[in-house]
Amino acid sequence: MEDFFKFLKCNCIFLKELSQSPTNVHIVLGNEACDLDSTIACLVFGYFLSKQHCNSIILPVLNVSREDFLIRTENIFVLKEAEIPLSELIFRDEINLQTIIFKYPVQVTLVDHHILAKNDSLLAPFVCQIYDHRPVDESFQWDTHKVQIIIEQVGSCCTLIAQDIFKADKSILPRPLAYLIYQTIVFDTIALKPENHKVTPLDLEIATLLECEYGFTSDRQQLFDVLWQAHNDVSSLTPDQLLQKDLKIFEKVYIPGLPMLVEEYLKLKGSFESVESFAEKYEAVCLLLVGLKASDGRVQRDFAVFTRNREGKSFEDSLLRILKSNENYDFMMEERKTVYEDKITLFHTHNTKLSRKQLFPLIRKAWQCYVHSE
Repeated sequence: MEDFFKFLKCNCIFLKELSQSPTNVHIVLGNEACDLDSTIACLVFGYFLSKQHCNSIILPVLNVSREDFLIRTENIFVLKEAEIPLSELIFRDEINLQTIIFKYPVQVTLVDHHILAKNDSLLAPFVCQIYDHRPVDESFQWDTHKVQIIIEQVGSCCTLIAQDIFKADKSILPRPLAYLIYQTIVFDTIALKPENHKVTPLDLEIATLLECEYGFTSDRQQLFDVLWQAHNDVSSLTPDQLLQKDLKIFEKVYIPGLPMLVEEYLKLKGSFESVESFAEKYEAVCLLLVGLKASDGRVQRDFAVFTRNREGKSFEDSLLRILKSNENYDFMMEERKTVYEDKITLFHTHNTKLSRKQLFPLIRKAWQCYVHSE
């Protein structure tokens, strides 16, 4: 890992000095949720590129503020176990992309997303490569002649990253980084078990290859349980922080992923007040809270819709209509009562195969209906 630590340190020195020499800079940008998959894919692929392009500066950028990263408990746990210093990671609030673009020849690789957030739209002309594992967004407009696109609906983006590293030169990947990839695939696919409806043949192939090549012998379920426990270790987090822990955003729709069922979250003291103040703070048209509980090999999912006003109610109506009538994804929704039923609509989803990834295209469609009705 000495080379990897040197790679991180050199990046920090580069950003501090920003030399005048015409250095080629390649930015590897993770998604705004900055979950474990995005974090590890970003760091490992950045290191891989640094070995492939020795004359370029490769900057893996974690697409969240340093402050918000600290509430992603599974990320902190995994990085601490690998002895990777947080002080030498690059966070979105600590890099001036405008300055980098102005001073240097730039290329960009997107990992674990394929649509740039508005805050990152200045990078669009420089994108040369995309790795993602979610359904293709309808607004997808990249020129496939200029951008190498690897989008495949697997359980983990790290599966796609590992596949390409193995194709190129597996000797580049030291055992500790390979284990980070392996942990992430096991976590994202819920222990690689088909009955959990997350793992694909490619996930299983790459995970098995990692086990064989590096001698990983951990029991998959036990490894998942350890990581899931770290993910769920929210004892020190407030209801406000839980909303930020795994947050995705589309336009004015905010989609917090919770490490528990929404039904359980709403029972926490101060949780409803946190939802209200969060929506007010960000002027959200809608908050779509998505809950997940995995214990004893059983997966449960639910979601809730919160809106502040009539404007938000119009979007909620469009979204629920599309969710209930959609032919591609049947969420098997069952409405549940809450003490806030005049403010929050809660659904248990019996189709546990479907997650937030499948919700996104439907959210976009509902947003378009909402905008056109205004």
